[in-house]
Amino acid sequence: MFNHLLLCTHGSNGALKAEKYVFERLWKGEGDVALTVLTVINADWQWMTGDDWLNTSKTRDTFLDHVSDQLAEEIDADWQRIRETFPAAAGARFLRAMGPVEETIARVARDEGCDLIVIGPYQKKHSKGLKARMQNKTLHPLLSVPLMVVP
Repeated sequence: MFNHLLLCTHGSNGALKAEKYVFERLWKGEGDVALTVLTVINADWQWMTGDDWLNTSKTRDTFLDHVSDQLAEEIDADWQRIRETFPAAAGARFLRAMGPVEETIARVARDEGCDLIVIGPYQKKHSKGLKARMQNKTLHPLLSVPLMVVP
């Protein structure tokens, strides 16, 4: 039915539901269906510094490098959790991309040739995971493929 699935995850409770659904019901790592696991880093994180970090460009750059390294470590740990939880994940492609969340999901789905995007449900509070919120009214007009929201 589908040739390439795009699973969007970032470690929140909703994303965990999407992961479980994909690996337990949609994709077993067999056959000709490809799976890309995507984590989007909202580009806004670069603007989280206040005026106090602008005292020197070296201080600001050092801080941004630290945050970038920290994000990479957290994403790598999340992907390792997925691989340990779901053995079939060994056959998936893992991809991180930076940009506005909605635009990045749509762009990656298009660029990778995905024909189904899977995300978790809206969560009122994040227990963990990246905190960027996706806006459905922004995402939906950008999509050229079906979107599955796992309840």
